[in-house]
Amino acid sequence: MYSKLTNFVKVDTGLNIDTKVLLCIAAVLQIVWGFVPSASQFVINEIPIELYIALRWTISGFIFTAYLVLSGKWKIPPASDVLKVFILGVCGYGLGSFGTLYGLKIGGVTNFALMGAFNPMVTSTVAFLILKERPQKVFYLALVLCVFGLALLVHGKDEVSRPSIALTAAVLIIGAAVMEALVFTFSKRLKSSVGSFEYLAIAQIGAALVMWMLQFTVFHQTTALSNLTVRGLSAAIFVSVIACVCCYAILYWLLNYIDGHRLALFDGLHTLSAALFGWILFNEPLNRFMLIGGALLIAGLVIGNLPKKSSNLGVPIEAESL
Repeated sequence: MYSKLTNFVKVDTGLNIDTKVLLCIAAVLQIVWGFVPSASQFVINEIPIELYIALRWTISGFIFTAYLVLSGKWKIPPASDVLKVFILGVCGYGLGSFGTLYGLKIGGVTNFALMGAFNPMVTSTVAFLILKERPQKVFYLALVLCVFGLALLVHGKDEVSRPSIALTAAVLIIGAAVMEALVFTFSKRLKSSVGSFEYLAIAQIGAALVMWMLQFTVFHQTTALSNLTVRGLSAAIFVSVIACVCCYAILYWLLNYIDGHRLALFDGLHTLSAALFGWILFNEPLNRFMLIGGALLIAGLVIGNLPKKSSNLGVPIEAESL
């Protein structure tokens, strides 16, 4: 199964680290990432979603750019590739964020978290269709499980809210997942000329620039920044700095030792922790259909990521060409 994890480059660090330590770090990483939907909910309860998108990618994009420039690691890609990454960033980080955040706002944190387990399957399906690659047989079983799980989630959300809310949230979240999957698939063609951090810097700054242009010409929401409380500002900084920068850096480091498909298995922990945060912090209702649907989605994620061959953990993975 495809995952955004495969966008990163594996390098040889020369270090040998205990497997249990690596797996614990991977688990903590996903739990921290699981707080992102709740943190974003705090922010969009105080400022408009469009303004939050601009603020979020401005902060994280600036940090990635500053790191590359100050460390002397910035390698300027060809102008044509910069433009392509810019466009992919606007589509993925910009337009994709509209779907995810409006889906979050309408459907709630818990529903968003459980439904997010469907995203890797969407990415895999789109990648297989466009790249014409042949999936493993277990992929089709995983796809069936995910589709049934998604249907149960929508039905469960329908029971605790209105049908229009359940369907709208599902369409927005899945639409955003398709957009991000398309961006991920086409970004693979740039891996030979654009480094991982350069890609993140250019794509996020590109999304931020377009969102700020829309702010000053269409939305005119900048005065709403004064509505941010200490909690909202802290949540925005958490998402932009801790989740979008620090967690990505740790993920990048982990990929030196753990294969992408193994790390993808921890997405289930991210789903569970995100749903738990939503239930605790926002007192959002859960029913048996939502729980069963979430379990089927996680099962599909695990099955879809079953490796073809076993691999060693803790030993640095040899560097491979992009």
